[in-house]
Amino acid sequence: MQALKLLVIFMAVLILAGMGLLAYGLVTRVAEGDGGGGFAAVDVPLPDGCSIAETAVAENRLILRFEGLAERGCQQVVVVDMTTGKVLGQVRGVPGAP
Repeated sequence: MQALKLLVIFMAVLILAGMGLLAYGLVTRVAEGDGGGGFAAVDVPLPDGCSIAETAVAENRLILRFEGLAERGCQQVVVVDMTTGKVLGQVRGVPGAP
């Protein structure tokens, strides 16, 4: 019976140690920004009268779709690199194009 008590105590200590190491690993990865690169703020040019209609994330890129009047340049999609915060490109809808 004594051996069983010692085994249960030993296993409880192992579980607690494992949980502690897991928490430590998560905290250090978040603190280092592991895999995120991170950036503080990015200003994406948004024409007057336009709004962000939809967002999506694909392969470390943020894709923004604007909506509003085409005459104001609102019909466009902007792609932003989430690692650097740099605008990679824009696809614009041109009114009156065939």
